[in-house]
Amino acid sequence: MGASVPPEFRSQTPDRLRRLAQLYGVRLPPEVQQELLDAASEIEGSEEAFGILVADKHELQPELDRTGLLLRSAYDMYARAKMQSE
Repeated sequence: MGASVPPEFRSQTPDRLRRLAQLYGVRLPPEVQQELLDAASEIEGSEEAFGILVADKHELQPELDRTGLLLRSAYDMYARAKMQSE
């Protein structure tokens, strides 16, 4: 059930962070350079997780709609049966 985030909605920040890590890498302490790279990966991971969540929601929405219709139908049947028995 994987889904990727369309390019127009992807953050540009990971690429910028990687470029900064490469550009200033020699002047930055190794820990700071690694933190920039880790932050870029974390942002991309969050985007991927969000894409999966959205895809799952779209996949489950028709089932939820059908369940709602069945529940309303059952409620209407119960109400009619109750009215007839009175």
